[in-house]
Amino acid sequence: MISMLSIYYHVVLINAVVSLCVAGAVFWRNRYQAVGPVLGLTMSVMAMWLFGLAHYFSPMPGAKELMWARITLTASVVINPMFFHAMCALVQKQRRYLWWLVSAYAAAAVFITLIWSGFIVEGIKPSIIMDHYIHYNRRLYPLLGLHIVTWQVFGAGMLAYNAWTATGYKRTQLVYFIVAWVIVFLTTSAIMLPLEYDFNVPPFGFLILPINFAFLAYVMAKARLADYNVVIARVLLHALTVLIVFVLSLLITSVTTIVAPGFMRPQQMLFMVVQVTAIGLALAVALPRWLPRAERMMQERLFGGRYGYQDALSGLVRELSTLPTIDQVLGTVASTLHTQMQTSQVLVLMQDSLSGDYKLQAESGLGLQVDADSLLLKEDSAIVKWLAENRDELVREEMMRTAPVWQRQLLEAEMNQLKAAVCVPMVLDGRLVGLISLGEKLSRDMFFVSDLRLLETLATEVALAVRYRRMEDEVFRKNRLVELGTIAAGVAHEIRNPLASIKTFAQLMPERMEDPEFKNEFSKLVLKDVDRITKVIESMLAFARPSQVNIKEQPSNDLVEEAILLVQPRLKAKRIELTRAFHGNPVVKVDKHQILQVLVNLLSNAADALQDKGKIRVATGMSQRDIAGGGNGNRGFAVIEVNDNGPGIPAAVRNRLFDPFFTTKKEGTGLGLSISQKIVRDHGGSITVSSVEGKGTTFQVSLPLQ
Repeated sequence: MISMLSIYYHVVLINAVVSLCVAGAVFWRNRYQAVGPVLGLTMSVMAMWLFGLAHYFSPMPGAKELMWARITLTASVVINPMFFHAMCALVQKQRRYLWWLVSAYAAAAVFITLIWSGFIVEGIKPSIIMDHYIHYNRRLYPLLGLHIVTWQVFGAGMLAYNAWTATGYKRTQLVYFIVAWVIVFLTTSAIMLPLEYDFNVPPFGFLILPINFAFLAYVMAKARLADYNVVIARVLLHALTVLIVFVLSLLITSVTTIVAPGFMRPQQMLFMVVQVTAIGLALAVALPRWLPRAERMMQERLFGGRYGYQDALSGLVRELSTLPTIDQVLGTVASTLHTQMQTSQVLVLMQDSLSGDYKLQAESGLGLQVDADSLLLKEDSAIVKWLAENRDELVREEMMRTAPVWQRQLLEAEMNQLKAAVCVPMVLDGRLVGLISLGEKLSRDMFFVSDLRLLETLATEVALAVRYRRMEDEVFRKNRLVELGTIAAGVAHEIRNPLASIKTFAQLMPERMEDPEFKNEFSKLVLKDVDRITKVIESMLAFARPSQVNIKEQPSNDLVEEAILLVQPRLKAKRIELTRAFHGNPVVKVDKHQILQVLVNLLSNAADALQDKGKIRVATGMSQRDIAGGGNGNRGFAVIEVNDNGPGIPAAVRNRLFDPFFTTKKEGTGLGLSISQKIVRDHGGSITVSSVEGKGTTFQVSLPLQ
């Protein structure tokens, strides 16, 4: 049968192996900092101490017992000044506390001398919880205990002070390190020191010490730490879960004891096993669904302010699709990040297609004293190269720990230029198209893992939104050119008749100059024809020329007439009959060129759907709509309908008409209706379609009345 001493022997050996692994991880991840070698060596000595401690649980000859006792105690004496040294290195205060370090190591040397000369260790004695233990010199033991405790507590106090004044990653790391140290101290020194005074506490702490070591490795080896607020909420939640299990178990046990007093005898252990198993199975079914929501509720109750900005940024991701222009997208992102994350500033840099440089496109919190033109990153700059190569967030404090010196200096100089704490890449199709630079948090917190994940998602969505807006702009231009080409083909027809009449009158003018009737007719006709030519040309140029958004009041019927004028050549070419059904002339407040783009697109689609001698009907009117969804109020809308008697749209296609890049035309881009829908929505309206196969299609545009 395996004894308890044998179990502890192997548990402590496992602790020694874990400590050695932690030493390697801490050293490698912090090899560019002084704390890496020092703490790595400290954990190696800790492994040696644990290896020696394991021998207390194993029987051996007396001389060997004494030798391992001295080895173990020597390691214990050395560990404490080394821990203090590692704490000084962690806050980069080795020079400031140099004489304290010298004193700590000198004291350790004195105690080691006393140990091996026989002044402290007087022999070996039996132990209740171990096979054997050290018999100390009681006069020197308090000094030894003071040495073991003092340097660790001194170092922890120094860390606490620096954590209070630090910011960002360093602050969080120091808080976590203190927590890790407290747990390690309570499970090692706090258990071992009282043994000399016969406080025989079973060393249960060694059963969980590997977890504590893993936590210490996480603190020192992980560049991105979890939000301690999240950790606290999670720990409290799981503690509450354990409490619920305990209370339920106690309640069931109490009720069983009252109902059947003799039941809790031989069957007690079996009953408890079945009881806890049943509760565990119930929790296993319920927790996967309940825990995420409960954890979220716990975080919101305890740290409501910390999570407001995360909800706001998640909402911003959904809002991006509604912003009409690239400038609005980038400006909204910069201002929202600045106000919600409470950073010193936010910059958005996008790559210039000609020079390849990354130029400032939007900012918030920059201030007037900074020259925006100086905030430029060359294509071969250190930050751009790093982001393009790693495709990950560049965090200043991570870079200071993990990057080689030569690279760190270049990155630090450029991040200082941007006053950046974090640079988030905007990557599309494997290419860096831009970056978001954020300054330090005003709360002095670090950018936690949850923050960086949210920023990464936001950066990707912004890059996609920018690309989509650029594609929209390109499609706008191409559509204008396509339509303009069609219009140009019919311009000759539109102006041929007026030019012919003007030419005829011009030829007759020398002969009939004195004829008053001729002069009067000539003046009226020439002015009328010139006005018609001018209107055709102005409409064509206005349609083709890119313009800024210009919201003005426009009569619906005038918009329809101008759109018809633009597509008239195509309609005449296919001998399509167009009829008008105007019911009033509702006035809408819109950007004329954008709404013309919508109407021209709908009329062109209708013409494309028809064979020769088809029919198109354009109607205008007004309607009332419940804008609250619950009868709280109605709003008037101007309605413009474009109906054709073509073959109709199949039901399978109808649901995808407004999907970007969906098209049934060989030459189509699939963005015409998608863009039209977006334009109408940006104006607060809607666009719908109804169709019956074999009978025709109707598109209805609704725009709010002013």
